[in-house]
Amino acid sequence: MTDRKNNSRKHQPGGKSAPLQRHSRVLATALMLLVASIPMTTDASPERQRRPLDLPAGGGKFIEDEEETLPDVIHFYGHEFEGDAFIWVLDTSTSMIIDGRIEHLRSEFIGAVSSLSSESEFGAVAFNSHLRPFDGHCSRATAARKLAASSWVSYLSPSGGTCMATALIHGLEMARDTCRTNRRIIVVGDGVPSCGAQIDPAVALSHVTCANWDHIPIDAVFIGGGEAGFDFFQDLTESNGGILVISQ
Repeated sequence: MTDRKNNSRKHQPGGKSAPLQRHSRVLATALMLLVASIPMTTDASPERQRRPLDLPAGGGKFIEDEEETLPDVIHFYGHEFEGDAFIWVLDTSTSMIIDGRIEHLRSEFIGAVSSLSSESEFGAVAFNSHLRPFDGHCSRATAARKLAASSWVSYLSPSGGTCMATALIHGLEMARDTCRTNRRIIVVGDGVPSCGAQIDPAVALSHVTCANWDHIPIDAVFIGGGEAGFDFFQDLTESNGGILVISQ
């Protein structure tokens, strides 16, 4: 009776023999080893870290790589002037007829303006008893503006007094119309300011220096022969951070 019960347990459905159980354990162990051998890739893996950045075609461009515009160097009355904005203040008083001074001024101005690059800016004003601006602006040295300025200066003729202080203050106002940082005012004359009742050079100098509150350099070309004119031009440039050029 007991043997039949034991035999019936051995053949019950769902019962597992010892060889089958060993086979299952072997398969489970092999599966665990297989899973462990597969490399896991996470967001912190080297492959993920080495992924190239999404850059525009041609690579990135840094601000430091951009080229800065170099200032112009012009030749005027035998001297070099450097800047990116030039404002000329030109004497056309009666005395400029002496020794061909007006012809020399025209030639020098046309040569300097013609040599400007299109990246620079310029403006000009002539003075005697009145002001005669070129076009009232300090703006780009385009081919058309340079040609127009050459025509403008060719028709200037000497007459009247020397309202230099008024013209210089007008030149300072034009210089402030530009955003360029290397601005220069270049005044050409042959004597001291003399305009109506204002005949004191010291007063004229004071007016100009006070008006130049932002310290724009004022260069000067003295083409006269008088000591008083030389002294004024020297004081003007020293008071306004400019260069004095003597042209006889």
